[in-house]
Amino acid sequence: MLIGLISDTHITPKRGKLPEKIFEIFDGVDLILHAGDITVQDVLDDLSKIAPVIAVLGNNDNLDLEKYELIEAQDKKILLVHGDKKDLYESGLKYGADIVVSGHTHKPNHEIVNEMHLINPGSSNRPIKSNASVALLKIDDGINLKFVNLP
Repeated sequence: MLIGLISDTHITPKRGKLPEKIFEIFDGVDLILHAGDITVQDVLDDLSKIAPVIAVLGNNDNLDLEKYELIEAQDKKILLVHGDKKDLYESGLKYGADIVVSGHTHKPNHEIVNEMHLINPGSSNRPIKSNASVALLKIDDGINLKFVNLP
């Protein structure tokens, strides 16, 4: 299963739309997970033209979304959350997750703590001390992650 990971898009009427490159990168994914700070429903509508989208509420969102979503992909449980890095592992334990996908920091990151993958795809439009990015998560016999920088 191939999953597109995105977070912290922060699209507003003044900031336009998602970068077109995202549509190329996510072409062929089975699912898209958005880890919050979406800001406008249009982002989710546009992404859903590529593949089904599951999203969570970020601290800048005023959308009808949950703070946490637990997704089963292949034989793995993925917890999707916007939250702070310091709480990710504990949240993952609470939900029995193998993978925690989060946003909030605007920086791409991948750590493995006691076999739990903690992944942040970064920000597609407003990176902080990093390149704009998204990620591709492939779950088959294992867990493979690729960060993709955006122009």
